[in-house]
Amino acid sequence: MTRKMNALMLIGLIGAPVAGAQFGVDYSRAIWGDDQIWWTPATMALPLEQTRGSFQLFLDNEPIQNHLERRSLTALDTNGLAYFVAPELFKVRLNNWAPVKASLLHKAVYSAFALGVSLTCLVVGLIQFFRQPLPRRRVVDGQARPIRR
Repeated sequence: MTRKMNALMLIGLIGAPVAGAQFGVDYSRAIWGDDQIWWTPATMALPLEQTRGSFQLFLDNEPIQNHLERRSLTALDTNGLAYFVAPELFKVRLNNWAPVKASLLHKAVYSAFALGVSLTCLVVGLIQFFRQPLPRRRVVDGQARPIRR
């Protein structure tokens, strides 16, 4: 007869590889993920006014919005004619990698917690498994046989 596996050991043997693999996927995507694919598409670029909460653009230590309101910015068209720059001419593409990375790391915390619980179950289950006494045996005709009770 041999020792019997207990429930904690079984939970740890199944849970540790599953939770460990999930943690590895979540964490590796957050750390080594492609940060250049999360830009706002060029066709969906945002007007300058909608991006005020994300960043501020300064020209000569003054917000670009002030220059646009005063109409102090000019540009040249393809024919060399000057015109005033209007706020509608500005389009902004944002890189959304920071919130995506934060959500991936958020998921990684949960999978790391599950990995920790699984490893704890495995260790406690192994300790219980090896603390079980081996069944006593007696030798009959030169062979070891378990004692039946």
